[in-house]
Parts: sequence; C-alpha cells; structure tokens
Amino acid sequence: MNEFLSSKYWFAMVFVVLVACFGCGQGERPPVIEPVSEPAQGAEDAEEASDLRDSELSSVEILDSVIQRYAEAKSYQDKAVLYLSYQLEGRQTQEPQRWSTVWERGGKYAGALFNGKVAANGGILSCYIFDIESENLDNQHLLMDFQNSVPFNELFSDSIAKYFLGGYSDLPLDESKLDGWPRLIPPPLSLLTPQLSNQWIQLSEQSVRLANQEIDGRSCFVVRSLSDGMTADLWIDRETLIIHQISLPLKLLVGEVVTSPEIRDVELLAKFHDAVFDVPIPADRFAIEDRGDAIPLGKFVALPEAIPSRLIGQVVPSFQLVGEQKVPISSEQFRGKVTAILWLAGLSSYSSVRNFDMLAGDLSNKPFQFGVVYSDADVNQAGSLVVVDELAAYTDVKNVDFYFDSLTKANKLFQRNVVPSVVVLDENMRLQFSVPIENDNWERDLKAAMLRVGDGENVSEEMRQSYGRFIDSYRQQLRAVSAQKLLDQIEGN
Repeated sequence: MNEFLSSKYWFAMVFVVLVACFGCGQGERPPVIEPVSEPAQGAEDAEEASDLRDSELSSVEILDSVIQRYAEAKSYQDKAVLYLSYQLEGRQTQEPQRWSTVWERGGKYAGALFNGKVAANGGILSCYIFDIESENLDNQHLLMDFQNSVPFNELFSDSIAKYFLGGYSDLPLDESKLDGWPRLIPPPLSLLTPQLSNQWIQLSEQSVRLANQEIDGRSCFVVRSLSDGMTADLWIDRETLIIHQISLPLKLLVGEVVTSPEIRDVELLAKFHDAVFDVPIPADRFAIEDRGDAIPLGKFVALPEAIPSRLIGQVVPSFQLVGEQKVPISSEQFRGKVTAILWLAGLSSYSSVRNFDMLAGDLSNKPFQFGVVYSDADVNQAGSLVVVDELAAYTDVKNVDFYFDSLTKANKLFQRNVVPSVVVLDENMRLQFSVPIENDNWERDLKAAMLRVGDGENVSEEMRQSYGRFIDSYRQQLRAVSAQKLLDQIEGN
C-alpha cells in the first residue's frame, strides 16, 4: 500500500456458508429476466419494446436473474481487479489488487485473490500465499484433496488463508470483524460456488434500482443492494447479465481511512474486465504448480509468537513512515547510523516512551538515533498529530522523534510478532536486535545491544541462536502436516 494508506490493518472477512438452494423457504420468487437477444428484424421496434420491458423490472428481479445466470454457467472467466482509490495531499492514488476468477464445471478453478494464488484441477485444491511480509509463510504451499465441489469453505476457515485471501494483508479493512467469514471474495466466485454466498447479491436485505449506465461500451442495469447496514452498487450487463462492476461499502474500511480529513474521495471499486460466460477454457489454466521452494502442507502453520522477527540479521525491506508534520519519511533516513525504534501498541505502552527517552539521553554522546512509532491503534478522533502532543505531554520526551506508521504497514515489513517492542538497526539497515517491551530487562538489553552494534559487532547471530528452539518447533509443525505425498500424485511432478 502507498504511504498513508499502507496497511496491514486486516480487513473484516465475513464469508457466509450458502444454503445450496436459491429461494428455499422463501415466498414465490419474481419472474426471471430473459436475456435480451439481438433482433433480426424490426430492430428499432424491438429495441424500444426491450427498453420498455427493462424499465419495468425491479431490482429484486434483476438480482434473481443474475443468480440464475451464474448458476447455469458452464464456465466463466474474467481479469478482475479490485481498486482502492483515494486522494491524499492533493494527489489521486489508485491501488489495484488481484481479483481474477477462472471457473469451469467439474470442480475447476484458477484465480488470484490479493496475496494468494488458488487453483483447483478437479481433484486437488492448491493455494500458494506469496509476498508474505509478516507471518513468514511464503514457503508454504497448501494442498487439499477433494471429490465433488472445491472445498472453499475449508480453505477460508483457515485463519491464515482467510487473512491473506480476504484482503486483510493489503487493504485497510476493519479488523474488528476478522473472526467472521470474509466479505471480500469476488462475487462471481461466490455465485458460481455452492458453498459460498455473496453478501451483496444472494443475501441482500433490500435493493433499489438506479438509472441504467454504460460501462466500457456495455449498457448496464445499476442496482443498489443493502446488506448488514452496508450498501453496494452493482453494474449488470442488460444483455448477458454479467456483473461488470461493483462499488463496495466504505464501512468495510478502517474508520480512520474514511473519516481522516487528509484522505478524500475514498472508493473501493471492483471491475470485472473481459468477463465472459461459456467460453472453452484450456485445461492448462487449472494445472497445479509445484512451487519447488515451498513446503507442501495439508494446513497452513503459523509461526510461533515467541520469536520477535525472522528478519534478524537481514536487511529490512524499504519502508515509509509519516513525520510529525505529515512529511513522508523513507527508511533511507535511518541509514548510516545505529538506530533504535520503539513500536507502540496503544495507551498501555505509552509509559515505555519515557524510559526509551531516558536511554536515548544516556547515549546522546554516541552517533545513534532514536524513533518512536505509533499507528492507527493510537490515533484518536482528533487526528494523528494530537496523539503526538499527548505522547509528548505524557512522557515529557526530549531525545526521540515521533513517526506515524499508517495502518501498521512498516511494522509488518519488520515481520513483527510481538508489539510493543524495540528493534535495533545497524548502519546498513540490518535488523540486529529485537525485544518485546513485556521483557522486564528490555532497557538493559537494548542499551547493551546498541553499544555492541555501535562498536561494529554483529549481535544478530547470537539472537537467532537464542530463538533457535522456536524455529525448530515451527519446522516440526510443518513436517507434521506435510502434503508431500499428495503433491507427488499430481501428474508431472
């Protein structure tokens, strides 16, 4: 994510299991729309009649027809993208996220969902999560055996898969609803998959039809759907009943993103580019790839929380913070000096700032630099700069600078597993030391580490060895749920 909106505030993932019977237990359903076909003769008269009929259709009738059309599809494919758009400091930014779907009857699926790639070849479900920066899962490859329908419900019941496939890893979603099923899966996937349901179509509590609009040269019905107190607008092709576009509710986003005066014109918009029904799909589109460098697993395994970071001894990825005057600060500013960073985590951690500042004062004769980083967990309704004032007044600090980590993106780049905590970077931006504030001796250990790193020592290996037992435990868990035999059964591996 970009600057202020870079985020691992992990979005509310609320997926609901679909009762595989449209309209069961409900009253008589409205009539289904017949797709408009090209008239052979009397084109103008036919078009006028079609427009007249369309104008009388209700939003419920349109949504019911969409449900039926996707349920009858033999295949479906698109190149969908979910865009988060916003304006920050006068600059318009659009951040695309993968959301593509390729589906065919017989339990075949291939798609990209945020930081994950999912495929099913009719018997094996494969999920590879990539670009993982915080949970150290980039070497895990999930494999599931299935016979009838693709076990998406099992996949999304996995907390790790649900987190990374539901947008929490890339979008500033509301974490308070993380325990539920994710709302953010592509509507085509849920419409095509019996185990899943779509919040804004199948589960719509109320809907209203808006004026028709044209999207990419296609005339579309526009329906506004209300579900769980949130509205979503859908653009539905009048002829094919394909969903070309959907504008998702901003209530899914972290409140700070929507209410902040610095962030304007926020929009969460999905576009289903090149969407088409019933076109033959080559078999190789559903092939299961052998990741090679990844460990085949029957379930994802989380890294034990006890180890502070798997980046110890490595150069940290480039990150960005926001300075006290809302000035973007890149990681390059910290290069060239031994740097200590205190990562806060809410009001209970504020008292540690005073001790951190005292330590900075004790080492003021050294070429060190000190920073205190707070995030949205510390921001109140008055805005981020007020938090800085509150922290300064509370702690009376004199020797440290404050930085804002918007939606904890930078923190996650450090692969943090415990906050609040402190880290030490050497002159070359290698992560040499990390310790949680809950450790009673954190100040003593931090000071010793900084002095040693300042003298040119490499203390990271010592840290890694001390946490070796946790890494061994992690590896044992990986071996316990290995799916190597299943991978060996895949043709071509």
